[in-house]
Amino acid sequence: MSNEHLLKPFPTNLSQTGSNGTGKQSEALFIKQCESLGHEIYEPRSDRGIDFVVVTGNGCRKTVQVTAATPHPNKENGFNVNKPISRIRTDVDILALLVSHDELITVNLPLIGEVKIPKSQITGDSAHSWFLLPKRALVHTNACDYYKFKTSVWYFRLDELKPPLIAARENWGLLERKSMTGIEEQFGLLLGNKV
Repeated sequence: MSNEHLLKPFPTNLSQTGSNGTGKQSEALFIKQCESLGHEIYEPRSDRGIDFVVVTGNGCRKTVQVTAATPHPNKENGFNVNKPISRIRTDVDILALLVSHDELITVNLPLIGEVKIPKSQITGDSAHSWFLLPKRALVHTNACDYYKFKTSVWYFRLDELKPPLIAARENWGLLERKSMTGIEEQFGLLLGNKV
């Protein structure tokens, strides 16, 4: 039950260009988060599909590709991801997906009445979320069928997450996981379970 054959092989003729705009911003945020967790981050000189190699304190080494979701123009809480599995290399361990959002909370102010204020301004919480998806969850047939990972742009809603995105949200422990055995169970993709 895998779509691993759709992953791309090691490229031999790509340029040394890097990501632009949101890609560079999401990569910078990824580095900051990993360093705050005490991990070492290594960045390849050429951008050939692996953005970082992360080495954790317990000796785990993971290759990571970072991408960012963009808000859907017409659907509240909806996000598009321009990263089909055909653009992910076979030797990538984790796809790290940044979703910039800031939920609006309705607050009743005495003189003004009800207003919507970004949650991050009230609570100090982060205005973004990370989803760390292991390759085996990305290529799983159930996940591909539900989220359309094979299409050039796939879509999800933050308020309607299903496996494997539920388990992927802020799952920084995945970087320290020594083995990917049983990952389908952790990410809710066991054979027979429909997403």
